[in-house]
Amino acid sequence: MCKVLLVDDEKMARMGMRAVLDWETNGFELVGEASNGEKAMHWIRDQQVDILITDIAMPVMDGLELTRKAKELCPFIKVLLLSCHNDFEYVREGIRLGASDYILKPTLNAESLLTVLHQMRRKQEEERENRQIVELFKDHLHASKRKELEKTFSKALRGDRDAIGRLKLAYPDEKYRFVAIGVDVFAESDTDKAELLIEQTEIIQTQLYDNCRSYVAALHRPDLVMAVLPARTPHECHTEELNEWLSGLRTGSNPELIHISIGISGYCEGFADIQESCLEAKRALDHVFFSGPGSKLSAIDTAAADCPSALNYNYAAALNELKESLTMGYHSKAEEQLRIIVGHWSPRYRTKVEVLQEAEELFTLFLLCKDVSAANVRRIRRSDKFRYAEDVIRHVLECFEELRVGEEYQKPDTTLHQRIVKQAIHFMEAHYTEAISLQQVADEVNVSRNYFSEMFKRVTGQNFIDYVIALRVKRAKELLQASSLRVYEVAEQSGFNDVKHFSKQFKKIAGLSPAEYQGMWRK
Repeated sequence: MCKVLLVDDEKMARMGMRAVLDWETNGFELVGEASNGEKAMHWIRDQQVDILITDIAMPVMDGLELTRKAKELCPFIKVLLLSCHNDFEYVREGIRLGASDYILKPTLNAESLLTVLHQMRRKQEEERENRQIVELFKDHLHASKRKELEKTFSKALRGDRDAIGRLKLAYPDEKYRFVAIGVDVFAESDTDKAELLIEQTEIIQTQLYDNCRSYVAALHRPDLVMAVLPARTPHECHTEELNEWLSGLRTGSNPELIHISIGISGYCEGFADIQESCLEAKRALDHVFFSGPGSKLSAIDTAAADCPSALNYNYAAALNELKESLTMGYHSKAEEQLRIIVGHWSPRYRTKVEVLQEAEELFTLFLLCKDVSAANVRRIRRSDKFRYAEDVIRHVLECFEELRVGEEYQKPDTTLHQRIVKQAIHFMEAHYTEAISLQQVADEVNVSRNYFSEMFKRVTGQNFIDYVIALRVKRAKELLQASSLRVYEVAEQSGFNDVKHFSKQFKKIAGLSPAEYQGMWRK
């Protein structure tokens, strides 16, 4: 419905105007009437008028002044001027100020008024459509420029010098901070996760542009948005602003399934160090792994935590002690070592990657301790739980507790002994022709030298060196049987560096010298 406002200082004229047409039937709504321009401005300021019908000659504010002010406030309003006398100077001035048409009051009737009103409405609709087309074009152009800038930004993050140069031209002498926004989605299926990620990252990009005046915001990974935000001074603090913004970020369709965290770089100037600034923000975001979901951390906040601890902590020694305690059935001692290990899973000692690597090593050890089903293997190594350090620690301790359940809790776990020795034998069989040592094999299975020596003899019934010699003699027998190699060549290919030592060990095991053994097989 086209909204019309009547303005005339004569009450009878206004009454006549109301009565001359069936306004609503013809698609027009009379929103009000006023006796002068000053009173009419109430409707104009509230933008409640599409067509203004006004007399020219009025007290306080005449029709020409009203036309001028109305067009300033609402450029798209249509103005119809009314006059009692044929004074073209007034009419000319009104047209110059933006009036669309005029009618002499003595000639005004329903037909002439309706004709002019329909023309104004059509003109207004055409202009509205044209404005929409122009706005769509502007939006499309703006979106295209933004997408191009985001591509340039992504290339710059990969070190493209041309892209970095284009950013410098786009934002000369700008001060900024990098912001890394991580999105964690909790959904049942991969499809649901992907849909939620797409929805939420688009919302974040929009809010970065609209609410945070971001220079550029681009998707760095499906779950990570990188942005450049303006920063006025090196000491400018975004804490209150970003905390407020963070609380309003979860505007997707399923906010309860989404965790959003933010990492902020230090103060930056220019784009020469764009890659380092990006890494700084991402490193700050990585600390969310330790601080938990919904965190906002800056590079300054995490700088102290990134400093290596001066305390002496040897993870390899703690792991070996844990392994030996488990194999001997000393579960209390094993728990003590395990808690020492997980107690060091903080940014003071470890990065996120190191924590996950150590957790994987612990899970491997737990799985070796006793036979488990394939389902339990998948459950123990459920990587989708490991979003935060506290989740990893809880899961590791739960898996350890499961080792203590059952009859085997009270006795040493010989199965683990056997598996460690089996792993060692596999390594020895692959390398016995080389100069391998007890220490080398112990390191391979991650236990101490003395502990491995004792465990190897307990499982195999042989000393380590005797077992290696037996492997080498076995290989020598095969070569002597199937080839015409000389004795010294057989010794060399079997792993013996000294022919005399080879002959002595061979005769000790086979009861014959190598030459006698070869001659027997030839006969």
